[in-house]
Amino acid sequence: MKFFDPRGDIEKTAHKLPHWQQDEVATFVTFRLADSLPRELLDDWLRARDSFLAENPPPWDEITEACYHGQFSDKLDEHLDSGHGCCALRDPRVAQIVAERFHHFDGQRYHLWSYAIMPNHAHVLFTLNEGESLPDTLQGWKGVSSRLIHKAGLSDLNPFWHPDYFDRLIRSSEHFDKVKTYIRENPAKAGLKSGFVLWERS
Repeated sequence: MKFFDPRGDIEKTAHKLPHWQQDEVATFVTFRLADSLPRELLDDWLRARDSFLAENPPPWDEITEACYHGQFSDKLDEHLDSGHGCCALRDPRVAQIVAERFHHFDGQRYHLWSYAIMPNHAHVLFTLNEGESLPDTLQGWKGVSSRLIHKAGLSDLNPFWHPDYFDRLIRSSEHFDKVKTYIRENPAKAGLKSGFVLWERS
């Protein structure tokens, strides 16, 4: 398995958030429903994050990256775990459609390691195959699942997904294990006993 090399070539893309891709490095992504964060809460988060980025432009050393994720990634996850919005993914029929999209090209375009489908967001740990695009992969998961969910009449949330996503390149085997543990424990951490899907490659 390949891990992030801060001295290596990085493919950068952006929507409202920056996204990094490097060779076949394992990647952790989080994406969410369109109504999962109140506007004022998200605006405050973005202002603080933009200020941090202006003072600490990447690439970062491990200490700065840990500081960033402690202040912003972890905080965002706390907000999502609070269960804002319609939480359409709590419906097992909706969650099943999303899970099927994750598995559709597993072994062909990417290799899935684990995922959690929470009531209003999803976490996925995976490795892209050579030549595959991170934005195209996310668009495939989100675009097709959204169409199928609406076609089945399972949600009137439109757009279904927020257009952006959060991603992080995996730095080491220890980091990989930490992310897998985070995904595995996320439902319990959010106080959920049902309304979620967990999957991990054995």
